[in-house]
Amino acid sequence: MDSLPPWDVCEVLNILLCFVKNSYPVSPALLSEFENNGGYQLLLKVLLRHDGPTDGKGDTSLQETLDILTQFTVCGQTELKVSGNVAHPQLPQFSVEQSPPTGNRVRNLKAFQVLESLFRKTDNPSLGQRILLAIKSIWTWDPMNFFLLEWSLQPISQFVGLLPLKPPPIQTQFFQLVESVVLDLSYIPHDILKEIQTLVKENADPLSTSMALRCLCNISQRDVLFTDIFRDSGLLGMLLAQLRKEAKILRRKGGAQTSGGQEHTTERELVSRMLKMVTVLLVGSVRNTVVLRDYGMVPYIKIFLDDALYRTDTLRILEQLSVVNPEEYMSIVVGALCSSTQGELDLKLDLLKSLLRLLEHPRGRSAFRTSSGFNGLLSLLSDMEGSLRDPPSATWSSVSRGRAMDLLSHTLHAMAAALHSDPTNSSFFHKNSLFEKLAEDLALLGCFAGQRGRPAPVELHEARSFAEFLNAAVGSAELLPAWLKSCIWIFRFLDQMATGSLFGLGSCSRELEAEGSAPTCLQETARNHQEETDDTGQPVDEKGMAGSQWLDATE
Repeated sequence: MDSLPPWDVCEVLNILLCFVKNSYPVSPALLSEFENNGGYQLLLKVLLRHDGPTDGKGDTSLQETLDILTQFTVCGQTELKVSGNVAHPQLPQFSVEQSPPTGNRVRNLKAFQVLESLFRKTDNPSLGQRILLAIKSIWTWDPMNFFLLEWSLQPISQFVGLLPLKPPPIQTQFFQLVESVVLDLSYIPHDILKEIQTLVKENADPLSTSMALRCLCNISQRDVLFTDIFRDSGLLGMLLAQLRKEAKILRRKGGAQTSGGQEHTTERELVSRMLKMVTVLLVGSVRNTVVLRDYGMVPYIKIFLDDALYRTDTLRILEQLSVVNPEEYMSIVVGALCSSTQGELDLKLDLLKSLLRLLEHPRGRSAFRTSSGFNGLLSLLSDMEGSLRDPPSATWSSVSRGRAMDLLSHTLHAMAAALHSDPTNSSFFHKNSLFEKLAEDLALLGCFAGQRGRPAPVELHEARSFAEFLNAAVGSAELLPAWLKSCIWIFRFLDQMATGSLFGLGSCSRELEAEGSAPTCLQETARNHQEETDDTGQPVDEKGMAGSQWLDATE
């Protein structure tokens, strides 16, 4: 037999197994003879010979053998019973009431133990995945089968410790199997989760640890109950301690991994997974957010802002911190904005997007004012001096006009959001002469006055309303210079900001270098301004714009 290919042996064995299985409803004698004469040991030996890739014929024979073996698990005379007592917290919709036994309920643990032994011993990705799928099919036949097997043999709990030694495809399939327990059965397998947490703690293989964290993260999003479970189990504290170490390492490197071209190594991916897991555990849980502060983690979490791979989840963690202490969040974000360098444009944009989300809430707007938020944004505008000149100043020569407009858009939106429907902030802005400072900074952007005096005049041969001027800048055949388009956008934004009609303008990140192009936000502006004109029957700008004008902010 050893000289024959394993799939040929499987074909012969399948004939015997089919005969045994089909005869069982009539008489269990053949199955008893098969078991008592080393049938399962022979089956295990044959299946373990599949140690490499197989062709179509081999796949069919192997799958048929596993299917018959899986069906053997329901062939038995004695009904299995387990205690229905559940001591650990469970999801509200979970019920362990034992329904009347069906023909698909597990009765033959010996057959299942062959699958179990096979998984322990094989390193073949294809065979390992097929075994896990076979186990999943047993659960599908009758959900009670999961409890009968796990509360007696505990196969899944024991498989966790083997995962670092298994190929990645098997690991992926295994964690999907664990997730299905929660998603399909509405059951929280505390013993399995405890073993997975131990795997994370030992971190024998970074890839296995990363996959385990992804599994726990997916499960945690099922119900807020998991935020309490993983805090009480110590997982949250363990992750915070590990992130503290990683933050110190990142700080010693001095932000050496902030480059967008950095390779996403397994270790960095693991750190990213840790941050994602902490984020999920903090969302909706004030108690967990307090735990993070009590661990003194805020200064270390800030360090991860410097790395683009970690930034999204870091900002989400800081946003959760604002639920407890919005002033602390604002101080961190405003400080990061002011300390960011000229080249860290992506960092500035990400910080501003996060800031905009927090400014939707009254507490956020109040904290923004007390944390010198207005001065921080005006400092950003001041740093943009010459960015919209044509050509731009030397410090902005490597940044496209579209990117510069995107930064300007987000900065002005944040300022407008802080003032919107907030009398205290508006009064503060007025009393401290910040409107004047805003006008000065906008005038220095460069689109209102060129590097050598004023830009070349643009000939306009007829009077126009502002709505018509917007349309001419966006969609007509008339080509307007980029600096003039920037002026139009700024004027329109300030008009909406002053009248309280500001809406969510689109991103201005599309490059404007192609002649005649316009940012998305400008197109949206023109459409809405035209709608306002049509609704009232009067142009918004009654004086219009005629002749050779420069749109100089100083006039």
